[in-house]
Amino acid sequence: MSLGSVSSSSSLVVRGSGGLCLQAPPDFSINQGFTPDLSKSVKVMAWNKDGKVMAWSNMATVQIAREKEGRWVVEHTLPQTKVYCLAWSPGSTLLATWEQYTTTAGQAPQPNLHLWDTATGERVKSFFQKKMSNWCPMWSLDEIICSRMVNNEVQFYENSNFDAIAHKIHLAKVSDFSMAPGNSKHTHVVAYVPGTKGAPSFTKLYQYPSFSDNQVLANKSFFQADSVDFKWNSVGSTVLLLTQSEVDKTGGSYYGKQQLHYMSTKCDTGMVGLAKEGPIYSVEWSPCGNLFATVYGFMPAKATMFSTKAEPVFDFGTGPRNIALFNLQSNLLMIGGFGNLRGHIQMWDVANKTIVSEFDAPDSTNVKWCPDGQRLLTTTCAPRLRQGNGYKVWHYSGSLLHEKNFSAGDELWEADWQAVNPGSQDMFKISKTRVSGIQPSQPAVSKQAYRPPGARGTQSTFKLHDDEEAPQTMKNNAAPENMSKSALKNKKRKEASKNKTKTEKDKEDALAAAAAMNYNNNQKNNYQGAAGLLADPDKEKKIRKVNDKLASIEKLKTQIAEGKVLEKNQLEKLTKEQELLDELKALKLS
Repeated sequence: MSLGSVSSSSSLVVRGSGGLCLQAPPDFSINQGFTPDLSKSVKVMAWNKDGKVMAWSNMATVQIAREKEGRWVVEHTLPQTKVYCLAWSPGSTLLATWEQYTTTAGQAPQPNLHLWDTATGERVKSFFQKKMSNWCPMWSLDEIICSRMVNNEVQFYENSNFDAIAHKIHLAKVSDFSMAPGNSKHTHVVAYVPGTKGAPSFTKLYQYPSFSDNQVLANKSFFQADSVDFKWNSVGSTVLLLTQSEVDKTGGSYYGKQQLHYMSTKCDTGMVGLAKEGPIYSVEWSPCGNLFATVYGFMPAKATMFSTKAEPVFDFGTGPRNIALFNLQSNLLMIGGFGNLRGHIQMWDVANKTIVSEFDAPDSTNVKWCPDGQRLLTTTCAPRLRQGNGYKVWHYSGSLLHEKNFSAGDELWEADWQAVNPGSQDMFKISKTRVSGIQPSQPAVSKQAYRPPGARGTQSTFKLHDDEEAPQTMKNNAAPENMSKSALKNKKRKEASKNKTKTEKDKEDALAAAAAMNYNNNQKNNYQGAAGLLADPDKEKKIRKVNDKLASIEKLKTQIAEGKVLEKNQLEKLTKEQELLDELKALKLS
């Protein structure tokens, strides 16, 4: 099966303890047209938009190399040390560099954010930017507008004139912002103001440069939000707001609470309804901009695909996953679990909402789509994992195409595909046929849990997580596809009534049993005279054991009354209550 025309030119850039190099397909050997940087301090690298120019910092200088007829030539060496962050402007005319802000006694502070002209290598402008967060300027696609955050103020420059501020957002205590992808004639900006003294946090959406109070297109407020991540779709019509609070006041999570909201340039706002409580691990737009997928909820996590109006389109069920990622053609969606999860991957056909393949990439710390949309790169990198560093290239059908293992002592820090111009990728027809591949060098780990010899050959009833749910097509606000709104409403009302009756009965049973237990305990603690002196120690020990088991059952009943769902072994314990009562009665009569 052909992998498409783009794949033949998609190289890999590899950065690690041995320096930085390019590796070319099909066998990903060292690209002879690129001279590797053997420095052991290459901290960051960045492709420009079309992948024809690359910049990297080795903590001594910043190198800018351009591809010319298959060979890479270093065009500029920027005399800037200790650069930790790099970013290209959309048209690749400017390169932004950032190093940590420092001060030296007896010397005036020096700016640490610089803009460089990539044609001449000359420094265009320098700014003070103390924090790494929000360090990078934002440009419109035509580079006419450039914006940056300065001391709770959003400043805008035009036509690369950085000596004069063209516009500002006059919003008290604004702490973050984001520009939509688009040209200067139709650019939108969203700004965030954190809440104080009981007031909610809020975001405001503007169309550049109309920043007056009466020109706000949309306003979204929310409580429990200490920070916001902005995620625009590719056409700049809708922005997702992933809010994060440092503390979950409900006590549901040690790591705080997250919520997902949306705003559109059509003045629509709302909250994205997520069907499971818990963290939000991943929120990703499809490159075509009409769908987004999110992975959320306590493990096993749920994955759902939504439209631009935040309406659920398809529910992928639950499983051990923490990332969803569309390929650049927007026809395949990868859902997987990486980092501290086992690396299980599902490939989904987006249009047909059917699963294409499933396979495992164990010990993976990161994953990236190739621009051809048919191959996947999984990496095992330091410092997350310092053993077994390397990378693997997979076909979406599940076949392993290439594997590179680093020697002991060598570390892989990053690997990435060479970028290509958006929209230049060929569309391809999805096939479930598995292409030919290679065998992994490491044997597959057994998926069976360890069982002691005495339990082998019998059916296990143990569950580590909740039951995983099957995928489901969504319609009418997440209702099952074959149910109308009225039918669903009636079903929910009946279930609520049934659950209420059951809860009340369980509560009455629990209270009655608790009263019986108190009576038995009082009887047990009463003075028994000569009978107590002549009591059988073995029989008293058995009675205490039975009473302990009955007390455990009462605790389970109380949990049921509070609405908690019990495990199978706990439910089995409840069925033994009468048997224990009979045993207790027999012990007392004997």
